[in-house]
Amino acid sequence: MTPEEKYELFDRFCSKELSATEEETLTKLIREDESIAEEFKLYQELNSHLDIRFTSEKEEGALENNLKTIGDSHFNRKATTKETKVIRMPAWVYAAAASVAVIFGVYFFGQSNPVYSDFANIPELSITERGNVEKNSKSAEHAFNSKDYVEAEKHLSVLLSKDENNTEYQFYYGLSLLEQDKYVETTQVLEKLYRGNSGYKYKALWFEALNQLKQKKHDQCIALLKKIPKDAEDYNLAQELLKKL
Repeated sequence: MTPEEKYELFDRFCSKELSATEEETLTKLIREDESIAEEFKLYQELNSHLDIRFTSEKEEGALENNLKTIGDSHFNRKATTKETKVIRMPAWVYAAAASVAVIFGVYFFGQSNPVYSDFANIPELSITERGNVEKNSKSAEHAFNSKDYVEAEKHLSVLLSKDENNTEYQFYYGLSLLEQDKYVETTQVLEKLYRGNSGYKYKALWFEALNQLKQKKHDQCIALLKKIPKDAEDYNLAQELLKKL
């Protein structure tokens, strides 16, 4: 059987056009020849994803040359140690194999879920710029802006013990917890803020959505994002994240 006849059998099988005799012939081939069985398996996989035919001889030649090394490594079979029998796949099969690789690569990498670091833009803490020169204020600001969130949490906790209704302290305290992956405590702080009416209401809502994203709780994240109004500072980012989720 010539390679052309073999691939004709493959194609007719995938198109469900084989006669009983042809199907018996194909079954015998793949049972008795492992290399043909492998070719048939690949052919079926390609056929299920693509229906590509290249009619230009120039395109076929270029693709065959580019993929020859890969193709030969998979579809050449040694008959003996002294004589090699080469089974050549048609150029369109090489092309289809390359296309499948590209399509799958784009699909799987392109469909990856968004992550916290893609959207988390932590604002700087600027307490002392407004005239607050208390020691803990300076320490909290320095620690937070240096990304030392453990120390920032400690100093902000002290500040809150003296001014528990200060929404700025609450907000940055919540972010310090979030950056340490203290998810439950973060929710307790930020939820109180976004249920209130301070200037941090929607900032807190946005970061609580990111808190859920960080935990891969996408449904909860989506529900929170939908509550962010159009006039909120982070509305556009929220919409972008919604599209990716």
